[in-house]
Amino acid sequence: MHAEPAVLFDQVSHAFGTQNVLQGVSLTIERGEIVGLIGPNGAGKSTLLRSMVGIIRPDQGKVRICGVDAVRDSLAARRQIGYAPSETALYHQMTSEELLAFAIAFHPQADLQVGLTLLEALGVPHDKRLGKLSHGMKRKIVLAQAIASGGPVIVLDEPTEALDPEARRMVESQLRKEAEGGRAVLFSSHDLTSVERLCHRAAFLRRGKIVRSGAAAELAAETGRLLHLEFRTPLQREQLPAGSDWIWQGQATRWSLQHNDAVEEVLAVISKLPVAGIRDGGGSLEEVFDALYGGIVE
Repeated sequence: MHAEPAVLFDQVSHAFGTQNVLQGVSLTIERGEIVGLIGPNGAGKSTLLRSMVGIIRPDQGKVRICGVDAVRDSLAARRQIGYAPSETALYHQMTSEELLAFAIAFHPQADLQVGLTLLEALGVPHDKRLGKLSHGMKRKIVLAQAIASGGPVIVLDEPTEALDPEARRMVESQLRKEAEGGRAVLFSSHDLTSVERLCHRAAFLRRGKIVRSGAAAELAAETGRLLHLEFRTPLQREQLPAGSDWIWQGQATRWSLQHNDAVEEVLAVISKLPVAGIRDGGGSLEEVFDALYGGIVE
């Protein structure tokens, strides 16, 4: 039994100039757990991940990887992490096998064969120079080196970006296998369906703060009491009816209503408005996303 969580963020804050990118973020990830970071562009997801691997140094708070302080002892913390950034700036003169071997050599628990086997399954040639490969192929190599690092923590920034559906399924299957073996997986994604399929927990970031977190399945189930409405004419927030624990999100003619009442009671009130269309939330993380961020440009 490990006393320390695999990943610990404790009141992490960071600013670029006058812009607060992270504001008091606290989150833990245990070994064997897969956690997804969700949020619009600029919410702070990539910055939070970069604070784990020494790319940025938080202004305040603590980041610990398997008990190691990622700020004070960045090198030791980095050895615990298999990291796949969202960017794919690679050495174009290397082959995929050469790059894989080079990237994981830093990690004491690395397994080159694991990476090569995954690349083969994903259809990436071992002997072709990276400069001649597509963006999607390069993404697969970056993901393979993170997994092949062998460290107890896997950190992925937009892992399914540029992957075809078959490759996405293979990567998801491999990540489940890694978690079952005791590794912790933390990744950011705009692919909410993938997060819902894969993650034990999800955390929603907005303007550098975690505004919602919990078990992914439970968060999705909560949106069964979410209604999406389209009105014939634009409405202001003050024109919308108020109910006990009603939360309106949106603007103009498109609004979403989160509620805890019987649907029949809600519809009786809403029917007095110029409703053009109404859709019941089906229970998904996409519905949670719409409720938290709908109609708001970050």
